[in-house]
Amino acid sequence: MKIMSKLTIKNLFRNKKNFILCFISVLLSCILLFSVGLAVSTFRQNQINNLIDNYGDYHAIIYNTNINEKNKLNDERVLKYFYIFQIKDNLYGISDDFSLDIDLKGKMPTNNKEIIINNETSMRYDLKIGDNFNIAGKDYQVVGIYTKNFLYNLNLKNVIFTKEEENNNNSLYFIYLKSYKNIYNNIRDIANDFDNSNLYINNNVLYPLAGSDPANVDTNDNTTAIYFLMTMFLCLILAFIVFFISYNAFSISVNEKKKSYAMYKSIGASPKQILFSVFLETLIILGIAVPLGFLLSLGFVALVLLIVNNTLTGIASHIYTLEIYPLFIFVSLIFILVSTLFATFSVAKMASSINIIEEVRQTKKFKYKKERKLIKKLFGITGAISAKSVTRDRAKYRITTISIVIGIILFLTTSSLLNIVLYSIEISPSDKYIRLQINKEDYRVIDEVISLASVDDYLYSDGELYLFETDNKVYNFNDNYLSVEYLDSKSYQSLRKQFNITNDSPMIIGNYINSLESTTKPFFEDEIINLKIYDTKNNYVADYQANVIEDYGDLTKFGYYFSDVLIPTLVLELKDMDMDYLDLLIISDKYLEFDKEIQPILNNYPNISYTNTLVIMHDDILTINCVKLVIYLALGLIVFITVVSIIGTISANLNLRRREFAVLKSLGLSNKQFNKMIFYESLMLSLKSLLFGLLIFILIATIFIRITMINESTFESILDIPLNIFIPSLLICIIGVIIINYLAFLIATKKIKKDNIVDVIKTY
Repeated sequence: MKIMSKLTIKNLFRNKKNFILCFISVLLSCILLFSVGLAVSTFRQNQINNLIDNYGDYHAIIYNTNINEKNKLNDERVLKYFYIFQIKDNLYGISDDFSLDIDLKGKMPTNNKEIIINNETSMRYDLKIGDNFNIAGKDYQVVGIYTKNFLYNLNLKNVIFTKEEENNNNSLYFIYLKSYKNIYNNIRDIANDFDNSNLYINNNVLYPLAGSDPANVDTNDNTTAIYFLMTMFLCLILAFIVFFISYNAFSISVNEKKKSYAMYKSIGASPKQILFSVFLETLIILGIAVPLGFLLSLGFVALVLLIVNNTLTGIASHIYTLEIYPLFIFVSLIFILVSTLFATFSVAKMASSINIIEEVRQTKKFKYKKERKLIKKLFGITGAISAKSVTRDRAKYRITTISIVIGIILFLTTSSLLNIVLYSIEISPSDKYIRLQINKEDYRVIDEVISLASVDDYLYSDGELYLFETDNKVYNFNDNYLSVEYLDSKSYQSLRKQFNITNDSPMIIGNYINSLESTTKPFFEDEIINLKIYDTKNNYVADYQANVIEDYGDLTKFGYYFSDVLIPTLVLELKDMDMDYLDLLIISDKYLEFDKEIQPILNNYPNISYTNTLVIMHDDILTINCVKLVIYLALGLIVFITVVSIIGTISANLNLRRREFAVLKSLGLSNKQFNKMIFYESLMLSLKSLLFGLLIFILIATIFIRITMINESTFESILDIPLNIFIPSLLICIIGVIIINYLAFLIATKKIKKDNIVDVIKTY
């Protein structure tokens, strides 16, 4: 084995291209998996920090007891504890080691003349630090004001703390245990030693640290099971992908070194020694790639967190800090080792079964394939050669095809999942509008509002439903009604032009009854109708002659009111409006600036109702943008790994065919014909890979949707996901695969074109 070790190491330095290809493949796999582990670790710790911020970091509270029982907490399972005790009503004394995180402004009380109060008490009694406050006839000085109160669950509000001598009144013990193992049972066991006490377990904080409380498991809640299935499904996909990335790289390496392995066997090397050689090479690569991949993943995740923290400055209660949770890193490492070593074992078996004579002489037989006359007629001799190259020896292209298919699956699966996430957190169209409800006497303000610099676009609506009468027939309001919407002159004329309306009459968009009986029956039979409108109390409002527009197509550019016409909608020009009020909908990307600009106008028009949902949701918008940024960075890493894998496998595969290309050139193949042949091969390979990749992706997507988006009670889809969110990913994938494959072929053949025909035939 010592000789094989020396030969293997020598081979690594001699075949640097193979070593670099394998190393990069394993390194990228390490970065991907370690980044996932670090991201989960960081998210987990941030979730715990938020829970601690909201619920406190203690494990449990034992209450309705007294000071005399504190010696019962001298238990080897208890890490530490502190306590508070009631003095009078909501005034409590604190122990010397009191350490409840209450976001204190000021200092803790040091004697029985000082108190700290909560923010609500401060505002109610207009108290500041340094003020005196009388409690039950005794004056106390306020030395601190706190904002958190973790005692709401015990119905203790507005608690005031001071430093007082201990008494035997009602006491509360905040306890921390040393271990999370069996922590719920241990807490109850300790609490049972107290006489007539009550117990509050901080399940919110303990759940992510110790799992669910066995005594309070909801047997009807399958959420955890669903998340587990989702996680396992994604992990299996990831492991499958990492396996094939490694398998492709090592397969190419073994294929290029088949002649060397055959020579080893010819001088006495056993299959076991060949296996050892391949595994030793893998272990050397893993020894370098694993620590380097971990360090690079640390840098990558740290960079992402830096961007996230800058985006969420002033919003998040805690900044995201890079956390290393050993379990998740260990799981990532196991995935890396198992996937890589299993891939190596598959390749090593192939290397150990090499036929010596066949590989040394390179006389492997090819199956004869019938000439495809149609391809030759369409694409010429170069097309026929390309087709033969692809179909004659399928094993030659199998590794490359698998690599591209894996890349397609990886990109489509990831991008689709990310698109679903983005779709689920996207702000609804109606929330993107800034709404001003304006009374009739204030209509003059409209021009003033729409002329503000921060206004991008605007839309009008009166937001009312009306009864109507046509052809001497009155429709029942409970069954049939219409809405009235207004457009500014520019949009109104644009809409008329879209429907080729030449008369002066307004339009009714939509011609279907919105009733329980039918949703497809035409509402109006004539193209132009006479219409009388009544309010909901049957008071006459107006008379119109209107054009009926049944096939209205896509009207989303005229506002979300027209995105889905469910009932007949009368569209009028704003100048014709004769209603008591209207809704002015403002579209603005600079919604914060608009909010400042509109304030002087609102002061002059106090009757205007103003709602800027975007300002209210500003924190959510920034958070959503932050999530999008992280998602796109993750997708960028995956795309990079996929492209590197594809280029590497194509380059290595073409390098194995240098002798074949040299023979073709010796028979008169020109550089122009060679380029055509390469283009046809890349196109055939792309189409074949896309066919398999898309079919497998559809299968994966179907299984995933079945597992994760089924309502437990009705077995219906929870999310109404439109299919069009998948279209951009599919188009990018199809175009990207064709372009990347062709560029990879061009890059790989750049050096091959310069080869000396005689030297290549002699060497290879």
